[in-house]
Amino acid sequence: MGENIVAHPDFILYHIGETPGNHGVGFLVKKYLAKHIDGFHGVSERIALLNLKLPDYKDPWTIIQIYSPTEQADMETIGQFYQDLNKALQTYAHKNIIVMGDFNGQIGERQRDEDAIIGPYTYSSKPRSRNGKMLMDFAMENNLTILNTVFKKKKNRMWTWLSPDGKSKNQIDFILTNKHKFFPSINVINNLNFNTNHRMVRAELNSSQPKNPRPKISRENIKINKHLIGEIANSLNSKLKDYKYETKDADTQDKYNWLENKIATTTKEHSKRKENLYNRMTEKTVNLLNQRAVLISAKNTGKNRKEIARISKEIKENIRKDRRQHRMETIERHIRQTGGIKKAYKELTNKKEWIVKMKDREEKRSEENW
Repeated sequence: MGENIVAHPDFILYHIGETPGNHGVGFLVKKYLAKHIDGFHGVSERIALLNLKLPDYKDPWTIIQIYSPTEQADMETIGQFYQDLNKALQTYAHKNIIVMGDFNGQIGERQRDEDAIIGPYTYSSKPRSRNGKMLMDFAMENNLTILNTVFKKKKNRMWTWLSPDGKSKNQIDFILTNKHKFFPSINVINNLNFNTNHRMVRAELNSSQPKNPRPKISRENIKINKHLIGEIANSLNSKLKDYKYETKDADTQDKYNWLENKIATTTKEHSKRKENLYNRMTEKTVNLLNQRAVLISAKNTGKNRKEIARISKEIKENIRKDRRQHRMETIERHIRQTGGIKKAYKELTNKKEWIVKMKDREEKRSEENW
């Protein structure tokens, strides 16, 4: 027994174990990946690591194969196992992580605040076992997602273990990762020609690293009226208060995407909301609006109230003139561009009439007949 690495014609076998027939873990690596192996690390007969530098991935991968103590083991044994597992992660693991194997525990249904580690598809609604709780604590602590629960499968394609009497089925073999979006699918393999009451779990990893998608922001040119800049800045300043919390575990690219998204969406929100109003106004009208805003926020005196009334009357008259001017300019622009005014009217129309409910009409008709 002990620790061995054996190169076969088609694969490389790594194994570590001290107890024949009971414990032991290892890896079977296809020969074409041999040049990408960065090393094996045997932690115990229950934990082994493989570090790989896959050609089309920016960062190396760490794959950890485990065999957890059973539910019948004492707390000291299971506690030591997870202590060794956490230490192995801290000591040897790279940025991309997979932890897989027989965890000998059932996780039950997803509970509150577990969306980041458990997907919506679990096999059993039975209560979470002791080992299941230990597994969940480990996943939460290391920001790992249980891949088995991410993809929707029929129940008969989810169980991984069959009891010796053939009466009970359960899901106790799992694959965990901190990069679940890199995996397009996961499956159990039926009828594996091997003497075991477990079904093998197979996850597919994308052949190359998916690119970080840029936020889907409309790239239309947004004309920002100078009077909106201060308002946009205040709104953005409020949203940026969440920056540290929302990007705590993000890399540089994701942080950049977050900032770009906030700036673009905030600018668009404000420009869309007020562009029609400000674009129709002359600078004189906007200045009058600002003067009135200052007066309204000042001390409420008789003199101020009279001045507010005077300015309001002037604003009303100016807005009427500005609208008329904007309307004429819009029609002239469309006549020059298309020779017609249909699109001009469509652009100028900023309201919709709703149809009165048929029920109201019927009730009114009934009252008239009565």
